[in-house]
Amino acid sequence: MKKNCIFVSIASYRDKLCSDTIKSLYDNAKYPENIYLGICQQNKIDDEDCLNGLDIDYSKIKIIRIPHTEAKGPTYARYLCANLWNQEEYFLQIDSHTKFVKNWDIKCILSIKKLKKISNKPVLSHYPRNFNDYKNYDKNKKFKVSYIKHFYYNKYNIIKYDGARIIDTKNSFIKTPFVTGCMLFAESSFLKEIPFDPNLDYLFTGEEILHSLRFYTYGYDIYIPNQNILFHYYIRNDNPKLWDDLKYYKKKLKTLNKVSQALNSKTNNDANKILGYYGLGNIKTIEDFNRYLNL
Repeated sequence: MKKNCIFVSIASYRDKLCSDTIKSLYDNAKYPENIYLGICQQNKIDDEDCLNGLDIDYSKIKIIRIPHTEAKGPTYARYLCANLWNQEEYFLQIDSHTKFVKNWDIKCILSIKKLKKISNKPVLSHYPRNFNDYKNYDKNKKFKVSYIKHFYYNKYNIIKYDGARIIDTKNSFIKTPFVTGCMLFAESSFLKEIPFDPNLDYLFTGEEILHSLRFYTYGYDIYIPNQNILFHYYIRNDNPKLWDDLKYYKKKLKTLNKVSQALNSKTNNDANKILGYYGLGNIKTIEDFNRYLNL
């Protein structure tokens, strides 16, 4: 095990901000020598490479480059990224359009160490604040953190998060039922219990709530960070999108039906008949999770 090292999973789809994300990541780390990257780059042939123009230690970076036409959505890309993990003690999952605060690596590690005093399996996750907030960020806003409070069921009977609200954490860690795709930090040991599922092609809405349920049933406790650590670029109207490029609507219906059936199963065993190897744990139940959401 590489003690005090962080593996950063970055799924990138034709993202012109990918190299900026990597630069921000290393520039703002307290110990950049302890940061290792696993990147899944899905580019068109003339798109800018994630590693272009960077003055960094390339020995700490592993990258899988696949044609954008072979992309299957974020869940498959995150599965490929996770396969590049090499015994780093901690795991951070982000998107390829992210900004970092100074000393983000120490803030994340110290947060988990503090949470280990009250939880055996703590995880940090939330929707980070917007890029625009990063430009005007100051220490007075340090503890004004975004928190997912509301959700609704879409037409496939799958929970979709209804954005996030800014709350004052008062430097405390607030529990949440939800993990997100764009900020997830934990001890890497979770990969042995909750490996990423490569069989969820073209899944967007459904990725996060299914991951939340898997973490919950394996006994993990999810907390939002006590302070802002990352900033995320939402909407991105000026960037190419997978759904526009590949027109995969019919292909995703099978995945959506599978996920909907699993999420709405009565028991963990019923869900696992659908999900197989990438299923739920047996420490808590789907019924427990649904009660937690109602609270």
